[in-house]
Amino acid sequence: TEGYPRALSSALIGSCTNSSYEDIGRSVHLANQAREHGIKAKSAFWVSPGSDQIFETMKRDGQLEALEAVGATVLANACGPCIGQWKRDDMEKGTPNSIITSFNRNFRGRADANPETLAFIGSPEIVTALALAGDLGFNPITDELTDAKGQKFKLQPPTADALPKSGFAKGDAGFIAPPQDGSGVTVAVAPDSERLQLLAKFAPWNGE
Repeated sequence: TEGYPRALSSALIGSCTNSSYEDIGRSVHLANQAREHGIKAKSAFWVSPGSDQIFETMKRDGQLEALEAVGATVLANACGPCIGQWKRDDMEKGTPNSIITSFNRNFRGRADANPETLAFIGSPEIVTALALAGDLGFNPITDELTDAKGQKFKLQPPTADALPKSGFAKGDAGFIAPPQDGSGVTVAVAPDSERLQLLAKFAPWNGE
């Protein structure tokens, strides 16, 4: 591992990149293997569904439950840590540490604003395998994990359906239908808000 911290502080999958149904399905296949052997992820494990539709489909098909069963935390259907929306409580800024993600960019400080975080990139299944091991140097092809009974086992190559057999679930949680009559709708903004304020009305045009 070239002197990098081998202990993985976090493993992250999802966001817009590498969070298709098949991507998540392969991670779930590995999670189910770990579950059968009574173990959970040894590093913090974060999942960002790529869209509300993906989230609802994962939920319907039991994928979310399978990932959470091995210790994953499911985040909002948003960019999240991939674009730096990640306030870490486990790592002080400036602390050298290793993470692995299935995101498509890993330049310095991108995920957590810590210039000492070494961010490695892998496929969702590789990220999941390394999360289970908690070790940057773990090779799922040759290395073994230890189950809850102290016995060694190897992860089997993950497989998954490219598309959900029941089709994609309808995801429309972000849509709020407008009222038929909007004349009575008011927009309430706290007068002491430091983020939002209503615009003052413009003076009527004088025709010139």
